[in-house]
Amino acid sequence: MPPPTLPREVQPRHQNWLMKFLRIKPAVTVLPFQVSRIRARKEMVSLLREWRRYGIRDIVIDKGAGRVWARVGVKNSLHIRPVSLAIETFTVLERGRKANLTLARFTQERGAKSSFERVVKTMEKVLGEKGLLVEDEVKGRAMKAVLGG
Repeated sequence: MPPPTLPREVQPRHQNWLMKFLRIKPAVTVLPFQVSRIRARKEMVSLLREWRRYGIRDIVIDKGAGRVWARVGVKNSLHIRPVSLAIETFTVLERGRKANLTLARFTQERGAKSSFERVVKTMEKVLGEKGLLVEDEVKGRAMKAVLGG
């Protein structure tokens, strides 16, 4: 029996000395959902799994911590540059109680920012069409402000 593994952390990395010198931070995007944390995570994972044929690779899920990792492989149908990303889900409290609201924070761990933004924008579009994202802009902005998004 293999030893238990420690939970993986979201680790955005500076790729080279120039990025460290210029203090360039990895891209972070926050999406507000109007469904539970579990449903939001399941929908994002199923979407990433559907996209495997288009070049999404290495999908790792930590159900307990509500985290998902994935990467766009070198060979992909959109011919975009490789990128690794992490998704963290958080339950939103409304008036001190759990509401049926969730925040998902997408973090670029490694790779091209343009590819990261393209994956997140596409995911936002698809999830929005399914009616999973918060439609009220004011409420969405207020929710995003909790995580600084």
